[in-house]
Amino acid sequence: MSYSQFRYTVQLNMENRRCVVVGGGDVALRKTKSLLAAGASVTVIAPTVLPAIAALQETYPALTVYRREFHAGDTANAFLVIAATDNRSVNEAVAQEAKTHNALLNVADDPEAGNFSVAGTYDKGNLHFSAATGGNPRLTHLLLEDLQQQYGDDVAAFSAFLDEQRNKIRQILPGARARQEFWRKTLTIQLLQEVKAGRLQQAKETIINAVNRIGSEP
Repeated sequence: MSYSQFRYTVQLNMENRRCVVVGGGDVALRKTKSLLAAGASVTVIAPTVLPAIAALQETYPALTVYRREFHAGDTANAFLVIAATDNRSVNEAVAQEAKTHNALLNVADDPEAGNFSVAGTYDKGNLHFSAATGGNPRLTHLLLEDLQQQYGDDVAAFSAFLDEQRNKIRQILPGARARQEFWRKTLTIQLLQEVKAGRLQQAKETIINAVNRIGSEP
C-alpha cells in the first residue's frame, strides 16, 4: 500500500471517543489539538511533553497526560491511535498493538504502517475543507491557502445563515423531496458567486425572500 492510496475521505464523529497519542513533540501537539477540538477524549503518553501539550489540560478536561514510556496495553479500548514519536521502534510497537485491537491507526513517520492518513484541513466556522496530494506537503499547503482565499469570512457567514434558514424550511416544508426541490431552485452557483464577490447581504435577502414566499403560500 502506498501513501497515495488513502483515498476514501470520511468525517468521523469523535465525541467522547477514546484516543491515544504516543509522543510528546510537535507532531503529537498538532494531532492532540485536532482530536480535542473534535470532542475526543485523548490520552498522551511520552516521557517528556511540550509545555503546550500540558497547557491544553487547562482548556480540555478530556485530556490526560502520562509522562512515561509506552507500555503494553496502553492502546486497549482505544478507538483511534496515533504513533508520533521520533523513535521508529516505539512507533512500530504502538502500531503492532493497535492493530491487535482493530483501532484506527496513524503512524506519523510511516503512513503505510497505519490504516488512515490525515488530510490537510482548512476550517472557517462550519466550513471544513480537506486537501490531500499523495504526500506532497507543500502542494497541500498551497491548495489550502488558495481555498482560504476563495472561501473566507463571507462564505462561512453565509453557511451559518443557511443553517438557520434550513431549520425554518423544515417547519414550512415537512417533506424531504419538497425541501430538496426548494434548495435546488434557490441555492444556486450564481448565488454562491455573489457571496464570493462580496455581496453577502444581497445573497441573504434572496434566500429570505424565497423562504417568506413559501411561508406565505396557502
